[in-house]
Amino acid sequence: MAKFFGRTAKESRVHDPLELFSDPMFPSPGGAHPPPEELFAGRYAVDGALPWGGLVSYYRASSEGTPLILCVMPMDVSQSTRAEAAFSHLAHGLGSIRSRAVPRVLDAGVIDGVPYLAFQDTRGTLLSDILRDRPLSSVSVLRLSTQVLHAHDAGHAQALVHGDLTPQNIIVTRERGGKLGARVIGIGVAPLLRANPEASAHAAHTGSGKHAVAYMAPELFGGGAFDASVDLYSAGALLHHMVIGSPPVGWETDEGFDDVPGLPGVIRRAMARRSANRYPDAASMRAALEWIEVESAKQSPHAQDIAPWMETSHIGSIPVAALASSLPPAHVSSSHPAGKILSTSGARPIPIKPIAIEEIDPEANRRWRQIALLLTLLGTLIFSGYWWKAQTALIETTPPLDLDPNAQHGE
Repeated sequence: MAKFFGRTAKESRVHDPLELFSDPMFPSPGGAHPPPEELFAGRYAVDGALPWGGLVSYYRASSEGTPLILCVMPMDVSQSTRAEAAFSHLAHGLGSIRSRAVPRVLDAGVIDGVPYLAFQDTRGTLLSDILRDRPLSSVSVLRLSTQVLHAHDAGHAQALVHGDLTPQNIIVTRERGGKLGARVIGIGVAPLLRANPEASAHAAHTGSGKHAVAYMAPELFGGGAFDASVDLYSAGALLHHMVIGSPPVGWETDEGFDDVPGLPGVIRRAMARRSANRYPDAASMRAALEWIEVESAKQSPHAQDIAPWMETSHIGSIPVAALASSLPPAHVSSSHPAGKILSTSGARPIPIKPIAIEEIDPEANRRWRQIALLLTLLGTLIFSGYWWKAQTALIETTPPLDLDPNAQHGE
C-alpha cells in the first residue's frame, strides 16, 4: 500500500524540533511513512539519518559493502502518473550531470509509491553548521561560491533548477591540498514538489533551513515559475551570508567586504528584483567572481588562493573563460563527459534504461598507451623477422655463376 513519505522524525535533522516549521508558511510535518529500514529492506542497509536538506530525507546506507547516500522524496506518486513522470525527468537529468560539485547518481526508483535517489557517498560538514559559528574568509567564499555556481551551470544545462539553494543544501568537504570544496544537494526538489501538489503534502514548503525565505527570489512569492535566475538570486544571498554571517535582509551597506571590495556589486546584480537585471547565466556570474579573485590577488598575491601563473599576468589580458583553470589559458579545457544512471531497479522502477557510467582514469589511459606502444614495437619486430627471412631465402635460391678463372675475354 502506497503511503506519503512525510518527515515525522525531523528532530534528527535540525537541532530545534520547532525550528524548521516555525515559519507560518510551512505546513505541519504530518504524513505516515514506512521506516527507511523497511522501505529499502533487501536492497539497501540503512545506517542512519543525516541532518541535510529540509524538503527531503537523507540517509547513510550501503549496498554490498559500498557506502552511499539515499535521498527519499516526501511524495506518493502511486496515484499520479504526472508526478512519476516529473520524478523520472529529475532522476534522468541528475544522472546526466558530471560535476565534482554535484554528487553522482547511482540508482533511482519508486518503492511503494515513494521516489528515491541513491548518490555516491559524500563526507563533509553542512555549510549552515559552519556559518553558525563564524563567517568565512574571502578565499573560502570565492572558492565555495564558484563551485556552487558550477553545480548550477551543470544543472541548468539539464533543464534542472535547484530552487532551494541554502546553506542547508551545501556540504563543505576537504579536498586535496587542504582546500575546501562544495557539494550541492537537493537540485530540482523544490520545483518537483511545488509542481505536483497532488502527490506531496509538502508542496507549499518555502525551502530548507530557517533562512530559506531570505534566499527566495521575489517572484516566487507571487507564484512565479522556477527558472535559472532564481538560483542566481539565491547564490547572491549565499555570498552575503558567507562573508557577513547573515542573509542580506535589509542590506544597504558595503561594510565587511574590505578583502573583496568588488563583491557587493556582484551580489546586487545577482539579487536584482527583476530577473532580467540579473546575470544571464551561472557561468557569467562565476566569471565575475573569478575576475574579482584575480584582482584581489594582484593586490595581495600571497594571501590569495590563485594559480602561480596569475600572479605575473596583467589584469585585462586573461580570457574570462580561462579563469577557472590552474593552468595558463592556452591549456584550458572545460569539456566534461556526461554520466548516466547506473540502475533503476526497485519495487517499481522509473523508466530509465540502466547505462554504465564510464569513468576517465588517467592511470588507465597511461597503461593503454604503454600497451599500444608495446604492440607497435612487437609488430615492428615481427615484420623485421619476416623481411630478414625472405631476404635470406632469396640469396639461398639464387644459382651461382660458373666462372672459369682461365677463360679469356671473347672466348
